[in-house]
Amino acid sequence: MWRSCSTASPDPDHAAHAVLAALSAEHVSALLPELGEKRIRAGLHRLALSQRP
Repeated sequence: MWRSCSTASPDPDHAAHAVLAALSAEHVSALLPELGEKRIRAGLHRLALSQRP
């Protein structure tokens, strides 16, 4: 039997990450046929490098 836990508090960071991950995956899936895997990977690599301190 399923019971809700009244002591659990919402985790907004987790919720935001879950939503953004799903949107990202859908976006990449839509662009993949048009741009190709190599170009998408290169763009994500550039983004990751730009976030370095």
